[in-house]
Amino acid sequence: MPRSCRGARWMNRGLQSAIALGIAWYCAVAFAGDPGKPAITAIYPSGDVVPANHLKFYIHFSEPMRQGVFLQHCALLDARRQPVLDPFRETELWSEDRKRLTLWLHPGRQKTGVNLNEEFGPVLRANGSYTLVISGKWPSENGVPLGADFAKTFRATERATAQLDASTWQLKPAPIGSTAPLEVRFPAPLDRALLQRCIRVAGPDGQPVSGTITIAQHERQWSFTPNTPWRATDCHLLADSILEDLAGNSLTRPFEVDLRAAAPKRVPSVVDVPFRPAAPVRETLI
Repeated sequence: MPRSCRGARWMNRGLQSAIALGIAWYCAVAFAGDPGKPAITAIYPSGDVVPANHLKFYIHFSEPMRQGVFLQHCALLDARRQPVLDPFRETELWSEDRKRLTLWLHPGRQKTGVNLNEEFGPVLRANGSYTLVISGKWPSENGVPLGADFAKTFRATERATAQLDASTWQLKPAPIGSTAPLEVRFPAPLDRALLQRCIRVAGPDGQPVSGTITIAQHERQWSFTPNTPWRATDCHLLADSILEDLAGNSLTRPFEVDLRAAAPKRVPSVVDVPFRPAAPVRETLI
C-alpha cells in the first residue's frame, strides 16, 4: 500500500476516535445533569411535627451558598399560605464548609415573657400548620441558583418546656460477641446537630469505643454500631449536658426557667448512662 494511503487511513481512525470520545462526553453530561447546580440535600428536624416553641432548622446544601441573603430566600407561611411576620432571627450561622445554614426562629418571639413575644406573639402556635419555603432563586457561591422552590410543611403541637432527663431514654443493648447496634430511643425528637456530636459510647476504662453513629426515626433514635464485637463488660453511654430538644431544653436546664418553680435538676457536664451488652442469643436445636 502506498505511504500516502496508509497515512490517510490512520488520519481517518484518529478522526473516528475523536468523534467517538466527543459523543461519549456529550452523553455523559446530558444524562448526568448539570454537576454545578446546587441542591438542598436535607432539612432538619426531618419530621413534620414540632413543638410550638421550636427554635431552629438546619438546611443542608450540596455546595456552598451565597451568604448575606438568606432572609431574601427563606419564608414561613401559615395554613392560609400567608407569610408569618418576621419569623427569623437575622443572625446568619453557617457551618465551616458553608453547606449548612442554621435558620433560627426568633427566640425573642418563641420565649414567653419577652417583649417581642408580648408585642407580636409567638412565631408558631399550637395546632397550627406551617410551610417553610426556600426560594429557588437562591444562588450558590458560584452564582448558580437552586432552580426550584423547596417547601417543608409541618404542624406545631403544645410547647415543650421540661428539662431533658436521660432516665427517660430507652436503651436496647446488643448481644455480646456481635457487632449489632446499641439502640437508644428518646421520648421526643432531639436537636440533630447536637445529637450527632454530643453522645458517644465508652468502655469500662472510660475510653471511647470506635464505631458508627446512625440517627433515625426523625431524630428520636440514636444507634451505635461498634467496629469490633461487644464484650461482656460494663459500658457507658455518655451525653454532653448541652444536648437539647427542638425547643432548646437541655440536660442542664429547661430553655425557659420559671423563677417561681423549683430550681432545675443539677447534672454534671457529661451525663453517664451505664449499660451492659445483652447475653448472646443461643440457637435452639430442633
